[in-house]
Amino acid sequence: MIDFKISAPGKVILFGEHAVVYGKTAVATSVNLRTIATFSDRQRKDRLRNSIKIEFPDIKLVFNIPFHVFQDYFFNDNFNYPLVKENDELHRRVSEFVDSIKDLDESNEIVTEEQKLSLRAFFFLFAYILHEERVNLQDTSFHVHLSTELKVGAGLGSSASFAVCLSAGILRWSILQKDEPHTKFNKRELDKISKYALNCEKIMHESPSGIDNSVCTYGSVIKFQQGKVVDVLPYMPKLKIVLVDSNVTRNTKDQIERAANLKNSYPDIIVPILDIISGLAENAWDTFTEMNDLADEATESVQYRWFEKLSAIIHMNQGLLFTLDVSHLSLEMICGIASEHSCEAKLTGAGGGGHAFILLPPDIESESINLLLNQLKEKGFGATMTSLGGSGVEVENNSK
Repeated sequence: MIDFKISAPGKVILFGEHAVVYGKTAVATSVNLRTIATFSDRQRKDRLRNSIKIEFPDIKLVFNIPFHVFQDYFFNDNFNYPLVKENDELHRRVSEFVDSIKDLDESNEIVTEEQKLSLRAFFFLFAYILHEERVNLQDTSFHVHLSTELKVGAGLGSSASFAVCLSAGILRWSILQKDEPHTKFNKRELDKISKYALNCEKIMHESPSGIDNSVCTYGSVIKFQQGKVVDVLPYMPKLKIVLVDSNVTRNTKDQIERAANLKNSYPDIIVPILDIISGLAENAWDTFTEMNDLADEATESVQYRWFEKLSAIIHMNQGLLFTLDVSHLSLEMICGIASEHSCEAKLTGAGGGGHAFILLPPDIESESINLLLNQLKEKGFGATMTSLGGSGVEVENNSK
């Protein structure tokens, strides 16, 4: 019997938003809000044999499909996977497949675009990984249940966490189909998961940067530059933050275009600002590296010095993002409330709404945290206490 659980974190871009679009440095970290997927076989229930059940409760999606329908489409003699891959046609073929099966069973109700995209993501990964891993496919039955603690579409890497979690689960399922032992992901497997998830993310985002899937796969803190991960810190003491939802919707593409238009209109002013944002990210990386190296030896005074350094960088970075016209009145209000409590805050992601984070002092007392949370909630903001720098994707339990 196969029965296991996979989880993947969300992400927060700490420094370097918008500068990273132009190949400059960004620093991102995992956030301890996770997407969890359970994979289990269904062989014990005869009426459900040889079928796939997909259950994503956060988007109210329950979908059943006979396994042979998937197999006959993606693994028949006329489906030339090497040619499909060479011509980059798998996304199109998966889209056509989802359109052909949505009315297969009257109990399957696909109403929203989000449900359709999620199905496309699942079947893309299922076909992609089984072909890449050369699984000798036979009739089987399994149930995938996926839920998340992350708010969807809020700049916290929910789509990447979703893609990484599914990629890891399908990869592990494919390994178990070969009767190979498997307890945790090694570096080679993590690299595969990140690659699979990045290609899947093209369903949700036409040109994903690669930051989100990297953070959700490897966890901890990463340095991203020129479209690729250039460094990963294996360990960092968990930093306490308040993650604040501005409750203002925003469109990432629109925000990137807003900053780009400003850069095109005033290149002599905006290009140096982007360089400074990149420099701040480099300074923050140096501090995180020191935290990584001295994690077991840091005194309270050293920890507070780190907090002060990062707070100063947060303050400067937010000011520059405001100059790029990618902040928002609600985000500035969050920053003001943080300042009243001797903390610094900045937007995370594209800006224009979405989330901000507030870095908390290492010695902050519960009473002070509650005062801050209450003030944020009184102003209509969602506020969640969490920590940065946790683990990446991982197997949470093993029944095989």
